[in-house]
Amino acid sequence: MRLAQVSNRVADLSEQYEVPEKLNRMSEKISDGMSVAGQAARQGALRAYHTALEHPKISFGGVILAAALVGGLLWFMFGDERRPVQRRRKGPRVRAEAERRKRTRTARASA
Repeated sequence: MRLAQVSNRVADLSEQYEVPEKLNRMSEKISDGMSVAGQAARQGALRAYHTALEHPKISFGGVILAAALVGGLLWFMFGDERRPVQRRRKGPRVRAEAERRKRTRTARASA
């Protein structure tokens, strides 16, 4: 079968199974759903903005509460007492090259 025959066969099959119509219907459903979700998010944001303007003390408390919740969640996820965070050792920093030089000198001296 030649390439032209394959492409013709695929076009015939797509017309037979109504692939373009189904794709158009699905894309319309998706775009409708996205526009509804966008409108709901916009209305929610406007409501939150107006509530914050009307009650500034409550909105400030909400920010503190949200920060505490996020901090607690991060601590719960990453704050493992069995594996504490490794801290750097205090003292002079030594490069890896210097360590290798010391080893070769001691090896030569002992030989």
